[in-house]
Amino acid sequence: MKRFTSTTVFIGICAIAIQAQIHAQANLPKEIRVGKAREITRKEIYMPEIDGYRLLKCDFHIHTVFSDGIVWPTLRVNEAWEEGLDAIAITDHIEGQPSRRAIEKGNHNNSYEIAREEALRRDLILIRGGEITRHMPPGHLNAIFLKDVTPLDQPDYMKVLEEAHRQGAFIFWNHPGWGVNEIKWYDVHETLLKNGWLNGIEVFNELEWYPTALHWVNERNLTLIANSDVHDVTDRLYDPLSVPHRPMTLVLSKERSEEGIREALFARRTIIYFFNTLMGKAEWLEKFLFASLEIHPAHYTENNQRFVHVTNRSSVPFTLRRMDVADKYPDNISIPARQTILLALPVPDAVNPHPVAYEVENMIVTPTKKLSVKLF
Repeated sequence: MKRFTSTTVFIGICAIAIQAQIHAQANLPKEIRVGKAREITRKEIYMPEIDGYRLLKCDFHIHTVFSDGIVWPTLRVNEAWEEGLDAIAITDHIEGQPSRRAIEKGNHNNSYEIAREEALRRDLILIRGGEITRHMPPGHLNAIFLKDVTPLDQPDYMKVLEEAHRQGAFIFWNHPGWGVNEIKWYDVHETLLKNGWLNGIEVFNELEWYPTALHWVNERNLTLIANSDVHDVTDRLYDPLSVPHRPMTLVLSKERSEEGIREALFARRTIIYFFNTLMGKAEWLEKFLFASLEIHPAHYTENNQRFVHVTNRSSVPFTLRRMDVADKYPDNISIPARQTILLALPVPDAVNPHPVAYEVENMIVTPTKKLSVKLF
């Protein structure tokens, strides 16, 4: 009897201990948060209006897991939104798609369809496109504003381009200097141009630009294009700590819409923007510069010097080098993005009655010419 009682007491004590542990565990927090997730925000890129046109920031050449990229289509939308873009075209390779067997084969509209809802949610313009991937010539070409990418999956590239043209696509030649020993304009490109099946050239791609291709754009009156051609996560290709922005095409559009972008591309109203450098027609670059800068009247004068504030309203810094022989004017002027500088300038007199010529070193017009303007 005594042994039974001791055992009973022991069991009772254990039961009480277990209940206490259960009670203590029930009072533990479900989780313990340490640290804070990164804030998801959009970097705003400020561009001026030019002649009533909005400068839309666009990347028309990017890839996903539906060709040889490594990211899901919705991530491409999120990256573009965070980096301040207005529009993107997902242009997965048509030939050989997909590169990963686990992904459904045959529907070349997959990436667009998956990304579309996220683009609508973030108010990002998503353009349907595809990359026609052939050996040189004709090389790689992007067709954007397609209605259906799948009919472009056929052997004869001339029929492919004819189909893209039939759908109303804007077609441009990608990275003409990539993977070739010689950058060359072939007879087939002349044929495509005459047929209206070649509308632009990607002069800047990823990390490089092609002076010869810029010459072709100017000589043949084609649309100037710049893109990232990103396959990786954009932050791994362009380190945000050292690179101010991804390469992009600035489209001078009448409105913020897909149709507005399409009309502007066919009208050849573009400036390309890469690594704080602008490239385009002198007319547009000059208007961009003066729409960005505000040169205030002199607020103080002493000893034949006037003091002037110059404000840069845009996200593009400007670097200027004096071309005229004009004493006491600065040899070099640097105007950071979204900031104001103070300049000490000579008071105009009979020796310097006219504005002084400066070359804008980060505004390229031709392979051998930068924008020249008169200031002050």
